[in-house]
Amino acid sequence: MPLPLKVNVLQPIDKLKFFVERQLIKGAGYQLFVIVGVIALVSMVGGFLLAPISDHQSNLAEDIWWAFLRLTDPGYLGDDQGAWKRIVSTLLTMCGYVLFMGTLVAIMTRWLIAFMERLEQGLTPVSIQQHIVILGMSSRVTPIIRELLGIEANRTFYKKHHKDKNVTVVLLAEQANAAIHQQLLAEVALPAKWSRQLILRSGNALQSEAIHRAACLQASAVILSNKYQRSDSLVTTDVETIKSLLTINVLAKSANTFPRLVVELDDVRHTALAKKSYQGQANILVTDQTISRLMAQCAVAPNLLKVYTHLLNSQNQGRFFIKDGTSHVGKTLAEARLYHKTAILVGFIDTSSQIFKLAVGAQAKHRIVASDSLVYVANDVNLLEPSIEPARPSVLPNKNRTKETVDSVRSRKKLLLLGWNRRVPNIIHELDSYTNESFDVTLVSTMSAQIRQQEINKLGQFSTRINLTLYEADYMIENEVRQFNPQEQDIILLVYSDRLDSAEEADARVLVGSMALDQILEQYPNRPHVLIELSDPSNENFLEHSKTDTFITPLLMSHLLSQVALVPQHQILFDTLMEAEGVQIYLKPLSHYTDKQMLKSAELQPLVESQGELLLGVFQADAGDKAIQLSLNAERRISSLSNDLLIVIGE
Repeated sequence: MPLPLKVNVLQPIDKLKFFVERQLIKGAGYQLFVIVGVIALVSMVGGFLLAPISDHQSNLAEDIWWAFLRLTDPGYLGDDQGAWKRIVSTLLTMCGYVLFMGTLVAIMTRWLIAFMERLEQGLTPVSIQQHIVILGMSSRVTPIIRELLGIEANRTFYKKHHKDKNVTVVLLAEQANAAIHQQLLAEVALPAKWSRQLILRSGNALQSEAIHRAACLQASAVILSNKYQRSDSLVTTDVETIKSLLTINVLAKSANTFPRLVVELDDVRHTALAKKSYQGQANILVTDQTISRLMAQCAVAPNLLKVYTHLLNSQNQGRFFIKDGTSHVGKTLAEARLYHKTAILVGFIDTSSQIFKLAVGAQAKHRIVASDSLVYVANDVNLLEPSIEPARPSVLPNKNRTKETVDSVRSRKKLLLLGWNRRVPNIIHELDSYTNESFDVTLVSTMSAQIRQQEINKLGQFSTRINLTLYEADYMIENEVRQFNPQEQDIILLVYSDRLDSAEEADARVLVGSMALDQILEQYPNRPHVLIELSDPSNENFLEHSKTDTFITPLLMSHLLSQVALVPQHQILFDTLMEAEGVQIYLKPLSHYTDKQMLKSAELQPLVESQGELLLGVFQADAGDKAIQLSLNAERRISSLSNDLLIVIGE
């Protein structure tokens, strides 16, 4: 027989406790109201206890006031006479300590702490304009903030183009508090003066309230960066980015104000959809396309990655600057170049066609208009101002050397590609676009060869310049790598896996695989050209000690995002330079232009220009941190004996 169900009936005291609880959780105001009620009740009880012996028997209010004074001020305790009166006075004084010094102070302190925590959460909308907004926390955020706030050249450039206003960065993150703010400042390592220019707001970029909280519609640029994500995830970062674009577009249409967006996507196939999602100006940078092009170009040209890293990193002296053509209106590019002795006028971006053109040959005769964006290479933004008097024009020599034509096909190169991620098919197709190169590609990964082949086939068939062979093996195991004879390869490319849960795990595999590869190659005198790809910006220090060309994808994209946020024309410039055909950066020996073993920079420039190229600087492999020097002094001597390589730009 089942036991009878016991039913508990609420007692009056339970109802009272529930009522008090509901009042207390409403906030500090209700808590104070309850405490005031308790103080009044205790004062009344004290007055009633005093009434039998009180001198004010006809006035109960005086007794209650007497009790209230003992609650609030312990100093009255010594004035009372009689045992009962002293007992009541002592009890009231003890209650006063609890109610006033304990409960009231606790309520006010807790309210103040809660109020400060709400302020630190960044829920208050910012009331500034012409700032830069970063939507979402990712591995790109720290390098972007360091570029925008930590580099004096960028701060100066921003100030000149925004009516002498200092740059302010607003970061919209899902969690924002004082601890996260301080941790971020410690990672960025900003001076105290500029750390105040970083503002955190809490919220999600998918929510319209959060977009309003960061004042995105009043910003000079809004950056939407990607974060690390497994390749097999159903909801990719591109999906979240496009949803954010739709949210911003709705708000912008209602306010009739469209801020400029700098958007990072993973997959180039989502570009058209992203453009359709936002009606304003949007600079869309595709990570897979950008990194694949750069990897292919740097695989073909050893040490070229170091040049690109130098140009993209604003901390280095010598980089691209873009300026309007108002100071040279009416002059040709060749004439305007003579007014810059400490900067190199490389070319211009035609605003109407959005194409970068090099200032050599027939294009050097282009007449500059105010809308042209002039592209310079200089060591500082202040060096872009033209001099009063032009320099003497140099006389171009006759072409005494035959420039290598793009139609001349070189010997086939052996490329060993270790690992797999979603951009590997793009890398191979980019290599196939170099018409004067051909490759025997050996693709090694633990992933099924059949699945990899299916992914590669989605981009179409290769030309005969690519011969692809797929194997299943683990590059972390030294004996398995040896069977592919890495010492006989011309190029070895080691990429991280995007099938792991975190960037740290992915990089750990790459670094261990790189060590295993070094163990094999150190036995042979001729080392192939080795490139490795990492996914965690915290491994930036690895670049300083690495003997290989090291891609840190988030770091490269962060540099590019920050530069495009400051000057949108940088996207056109770098997109042009990274393509397989057209204007590119090259590393060439001095012997390519002259039989002399040493020349001054001023003497070498006409020789380079006679072949349709411009001299940007010099690469010295043994110079350490100063291996790359751009915008050379006219008296700078370049020697073939020290194995100097010329950094030139041409078609």
